[in-house]
Amino acid sequence: MSKPLTLSLHRAKLCLFALSLLLLPTAGLYATDGFAALSPASALKRKPSFKKDPSHKRYDFIRYGSNRLFFANQASGLASFRRFFEKVDSLQHHATGKVRIVHFGGSHVQADVWTGQVRRRLREWKPECEGERGFIFPQKLGRSNGSPNFRVNYTGHWRAHRHTKHTAHVPVGVSGVAVSTTDSLAELEIILTGSGWLDYPYPQYLFKQVKVFHNAEDTSYIVRLADTTLRHQCFINRAAGYTAFTFDEPLSSVRLEFVKQHNLASEFVLRGLLLEHDKPGFSYSAIGVNGATVRSYLRCTRLGKELELLNPDLIVFSIGVNDTRGKHFNAQKFEAEYEQLLQVVKSAAPHAAIIFITNSDNLTRRRAPNFNTLLARDAILHLAQKHNAAVWDLFEVMGGLRSFAYWQQAKLAKRDRVHFNRDGYLLLGNLFFDALINAYENYRDTEFVITKH
Repeated sequence: MSKPLTLSLHRAKLCLFALSLLLLPTAGLYATDGFAALSPASALKRKPSFKKDPSHKRYDFIRYGSNRLFFANQASGLASFRRFFEKVDSLQHHATGKVRIVHFGGSHVQADVWTGQVRRRLREWKPECEGERGFIFPQKLGRSNGSPNFRVNYTGHWRAHRHTKHTAHVPVGVSGVAVSTTDSLAELEIILTGSGWLDYPYPQYLFKQVKVFHNAEDTSYIVRLADTTLRHQCFINRAAGYTAFTFDEPLSSVRLEFVKQHNLASEFVLRGLLLEHDKPGFSYSAIGVNGATVRSYLRCTRLGKELELLNPDLIVFSIGVNDTRGKHFNAQKFEAEYEQLLQVVKSAAPHAAIIFITNSDNLTRRRAPNFNTLLARDAILHLAQKHNAAVWDLFEVMGGLRSFAYWQQAKLAKRDRVHFNRDGYLLLGNLFFDALINAYENYRDTEFVITKH
């Protein structure tokens, strides 16, 4: 076939595809139920331009006017956030208390760049309140990527068990992943890193207590400190499934040993670590697993029990991108599974406020828009309305349908048509932080007016 004829056929296919998009009946896909404040997630119609600001780079394809938390019912929604906002207020104006946030997601969260930026901005917002690092999982033991703000060294042979795999044969908890070993002696060192290790400044966190989540009901292994000179107290809660070490002085690193006591065919299962401090501040725990779906989180049989130990004041859900990328996505099933997950979470943390983050725009393998994103968005808005939760409409903030291509053009997203690059994730962190803090400030202004009158 001649080259001119091939090009003509290619152009004809593109024209037919573009015509099909224009003719697609999308009005029903933009239904928002009670979210009257939400504008339709319409597609971009023009090529973006990039405007530089000396203090912050802005992009005209990002809908900054939509960068806020929405409630289907303003009164009941704000009432569900009252406890969270009051704790933030005590921290901001009296430097007292702890505000704990747990963020569930997939690969967007596992890398901890987006969530790490939110954590950093919260720390900078109230710098005199150090807070704590919160829950972490050493992904390196499972040969996967993890947070850049702590380093992991280890010995021993470890096997990963992820909730995304149907073959996981050990109970998985709140982290969505576990690692196991049958070695007689294995070690793990956690080093929290601060300014100077990365190419951008990051606050140094310290801790005075470490809770090691593991199969504590099995007495064939013990957890102990490698450094016997550290002044500490040790406590084992076999029913809750953890060993805790409390130190006299704050630390930035710890080395643990997992020692087999009996020559039995048993294994040690590690499900994560909770790093805590007694100083006031924020605790932002990012819990993400590559490829995670709502259904896969339902396989975490110990999620509720361990989430109760984290004691969150706010829970953020940004799960759903992987659910919508299958060929047989069912919006009703997606919503029903999310409902099951919410029941588990609300049973473990009944007083926690909830934020849903809608799926980011993404493209299919054929570079076509993923229209399932719109169906998932409607399901999430319906769930938020039902449970008096807030919504951060990332899909709308990004620019709506087909906006991912503009993020790529602006060098904020990767070529895989799903993930952002480092700059893109940092921008998402800044946007979400702004939306969260603006919601708190609006609440405080409203409460001040009501109190005054």
